[in-house]
Amino acid sequence: MTSPTSPTSPTAAGTGGAAALSAADIASALGQHPPTPEQTAVIEAPLAPLLVVAGAGSGKTETMAARVVWLVANGHVEPERVLGLTFTRKAAGELAERVRLRLAALDAAGLLPLPGAGGATSSDGAPTVATYHAYAAGLVTDHGLRIGVEPRSQLVGPAAAWQLAADVVDSADGEGADGLGDLEAAPSTVVTAVLALAGECAEHLVDVDAVDQVLAGVLARVGSLPGKQPAKVAAALKVLEQRRRVLPLLRRYAERKRELGVLDHGDQVRLAARIAAEVPAVVALERARWGVVLLDEYQDTSTAQAELLSRLFGSGHPVTAVGDPHQAIYGWRGASAGGLQAFPTRFLRSDGAAAAHLALSTSWRNDVAVLDAAAVVAQPLRAASRLPLPVLGPRPGAGEGRVEVAWAQTAGEEAALVADRIAVIWHADARRPPDQRRTAAVLCRARSQFPLLEEALRARDVPVEVVGLGGLLLRPEVVDVVSALRAVADPTRGDAVVRLLTGPRWRLGPHDLAVLAAWSRRRATSRRSRPEAP
Repeated sequence: MTSPTSPTSPTAAGTGGAAALSAADIASALGQHPPTPEQTAVIEAPLAPLLVVAGAGSGKTETMAARVVWLVANGHVEPERVLGLTFTRKAAGELAERVRLRLAALDAAGLLPLPGAGGATSSDGAPTVATYHAYAAGLVTDHGLRIGVEPRSQLVGPAAAWQLAADVVDSADGEGADGLGDLEAAPSTVVTAVLALAGECAEHLVDVDAVDQVLAGVLARVGSLPGKQPAKVAAALKVLEQRRRVLPLLRRYAERKRELGVLDHGDQVRLAARIAAEVPAVVALERARWGVVLLDEYQDTSTAQAELLSRLFGSGHPVTAVGDPHQAIYGWRGASAGGLQAFPTRFLRSDGAAAAHLALSTSWRNDVAVLDAAAVVAQPLRAASRLPLPVLGPRPGAGEGRVEVAWAQTAGEEAALVADRIAVIWHADARRPPDQRRTAAVLCRARSQFPLLEEALRARDVPVEVVGLGGLLLRPEVVDVVSALRAVADPTRGDAVVRLLTGPRWRLGPHDLAVLAAWSRRRATSRRSRPEAP
């Protein structure tokens, strides 16, 4: 282990002089492989805004954890003044655990805190790692009263939000021009539209009146054009007209939430961004509370999230954002690769210059052939980006790899091809200990492929685990439970009742169902014709 009194790292500008421990020193102390030059540049970067473009499998979580440990170990920030934000609780827990274990190991080795370091460090505190939504929710809880929001407002989940929106739609049905009017959609479709528009408005920080004004302007401008409208233009205008008729329901949905004192997830981010814009004292408190901020998967932040973070931590605060525009998956929620490209100018340095930009371009996950194929596929994305995006290179000692391409006529044939390939690997490892067997993951384009793949793999004696709620809901036994719950909650759900009656419990056939339906109609008729009791 390199002695902490003989540092090997260069001077870290803006952090108070030469670092006492380099990234390589810390890796050696923890018994880990030394970081690459690219990783070292990120880990030892000055305390200033920094954008890190990290390709798939390039070790971004490892590098982020190493940066936190390096900053704490060298006294640049106290561990409890580090804030890390990511999108899932699983990712947040993984990052927090890595940092906690490494700080504990350095403390046990006598390297934390360092005597004579540039700032006081303490092993008693721990960094805070949370999801973006959880952080926004905390701001609303702590400071909501500053903008007139009750801090004890209850958060409603997707199911409760759906029920609330359904009540709004049901109450508006049959109210003429002020109700559903001539909306050409089923009530359930209108409920979905209300919730989708509410989420879009919150994620883009726009109100209903602004949306109404824009839609009215587009309809008027296009409608005033001379000549007959092409069929596609007329169809698009019809969609916009229908969307505009949903806006009154969206206003009622917002009013109902205020009356009941409830918020949904979109409200939390919207209100947090409003707090950051309207209450300078909160900005000062958050900047004083968090000495370093790490933003994971920044390419998936929505407009509201990006505005919230830039209002709080812009103008030179030490923010390190990590992301990859090729991996953006939340475009439906307002995220875009442009958000990542705008980071250097949205988070300016203290001197007004754009934030620094570094990259992680070594893939620790894939072999050479896979990376070559990925580079070809991603070339159009790279060419359209304003950021210099590096081509992922192989790790030291990477294999040549192999890329196989197959074309199947049907989804069933495709599932069989995939299952055949995995079965060869699985059965070839049959004599290895269980912990040494190779595993495989299959990503599906649609949930409808889950049962096909599961059936094909099980037919080849390959154990299968379907990950995610979507896969679970496709299992027959789970479908039966869900159908029973739906039938209990809503007796008019004939589809759920039929599922139960024709399932393995009762196994009624078509003739039996016809007889049951006729009997049910007779009973309903007799009840309606029965005289009321005096």
